Amino acid sequence: MIREVPVAEIFAAPNMKELFSEYAVECSIPLIGEINPQPKIYEAIEKAGIMQCFGAYEDDLLVGFATVLMMVLPHYGKKTATVESIFIAHEHRAGGIGRKLLKSIEGFAKGAGCVAILYSAPADGTFERLLSLSGYAHTNAVFCRSLL
Repeated sequence: MIREVPVAEIFAAPNMKELFSEYAVECSIPLIGEINPQPKIYEAIEKAGIMQCFGAYEDDLLVGFATVLMMVLPHYGKKTATVESIFIAHEHRAGGIGRKLLKSIEGFAKGAGCVAILYSAPADGTFERLLSLSGYAHTNAVFCRSLL
């Protein structure tokens, strides 16, 4: 089951540390440093009304999550959704839960008045392949240089 949740629910999940550890292995950007989720920052963004979190559940177990930021892009003048993070634990990916999460995010973003959804995906990873197979266009590449 996929549902909109407050960010506090994700951080309160009993298996949150395991999920974030698996997320870090698959999705981290080593040039930025170790993944170090900041609940207070997420809560402030949520309180500002520009972020919605999603939880992916099997029974009562949190098996995945997504955080969606919504804003008007100044150079387009149109509201878009940017998925800041999205993840399904590897052992729970069978059965289409990832596609259900994508569809839930799409429905939410459309209902919030967004004209597009932007995703960043690890290069040559599972999620990049899923997006390609789900009708998403590869429009840009993300580059990073550490300033540390």
